[in-house]
Amino acid sequence: MAVMTEQEFKKQISSGNLPQVCLIYGDEEYLKKHYVSLLEKKSVDEAMASFNLHRINGEGFVFDELYQAVQSMPFMSDYSCVVVKDLAIDKLKNDEFEPLLDILGDPNETCVLVFWMDSVVPDEKKDKVKNFIDAVNEVGVVLRLDKMSGAQLYKLLENGAAKRGCTMSRDVSTYLANRVGDDLNTLLNELEKLCFYKGEGEVTRRDVDAICTRSLDASVFDLSKALVGGTAQQAFGILNDLLAQKEKPVVILGTLISAYVDMYRAQVALSSGEAADAAAKVFNYKRREFRLKNGARSSANMSLEQIRNCLDILADADMRLKSTALDERRILEELMLRLMLIS
Repeated sequence: MAVMTEQEFKKQISSGNLPQVCLIYGDEEYLKKHYVSLLEKKSVDEAMASFNLHRINGEGFVFDELYQAVQSMPFMSDYSCVVVKDLAIDKLKNDEFEPLLDILGDPNETCVLVFWMDSVVPDEKKDKVKNFIDAVNEVGVVLRLDKMSGAQLYKLLENGAAKRGCTMSRDVSTYLANRVGDDLNTLLNELEKLCFYKGEGEVTRRDVDAICTRSLDASVFDLSKALVGGTAQQAFGILNDLLAQKEKPVVILGTLISAYVDMYRAQVALSSGEAADAAAKVFNYKRREFRLKNGARSSANMSLEQIRNCLDILADADMRLKSTALDERRILEELMLRLMLIS
């Protein structure tokens, strides 16, 4: 069976056609967990789960444990289900990898075998990973679930609001995603809160501001705009809010550095006669090209030399934050003043 899209996979599972082997990976954590759970529920009756559902942690993987789980006959059920979480394929020794391929080559018809890459990111360029994916593809399904594109994400939020008795325009769904971030689990939780608060009717930006928590990225983007614009009161207000929310100073600084790197890359592209998001072709901005466009807008009145100076100051602050016992808040406040002076 070929590599499937999410829609094709959903349709297959809904029809009761369970794959004998399934590899689920990608960077969308919510969807990966959702489909692993769905496969478990579809293949194993909850009353028989203690007998027929086997979960194996890839850390400390022992091949014999997998072999016994896969070969065991289901108890009072058509299927058993074996879920292997975070198996680092490329780190397996040959005496483990070869038998694993043998299992894939001759799967047990009464077992649904699922490889769930939750935190492990398989490197598709490595031979073992490529061979593993090909072997799964021969007998089952390879499902890659990455972050949704903007249009897909906005549509999902709008449909989700409709199911909860509310309406949401594209302007508001875009605003919600920009405020909360693109993590689907967080977005759906915020949508649930938002619709419960609204009850019914059209959700507005004001509702989003009243109920939804800003993501760190969104807050730091506003912070970078305030620093570039020299609006000290707004900048220090945002920093106060972030620290009050118990965000770690080193994380705040790391996110701020990323914002200035986006500005620099965007301005380099513009100075070369390219579009601001041209840097996405060189760096990993998959489905995040908007960061470069935002960076270009934020730094429109700054020269490349100014941004370079800002990056030097940020690097110095990062070193001080990680290597000295000075007050972390003071380091961030001094940094912000120096950045505003350059801008």
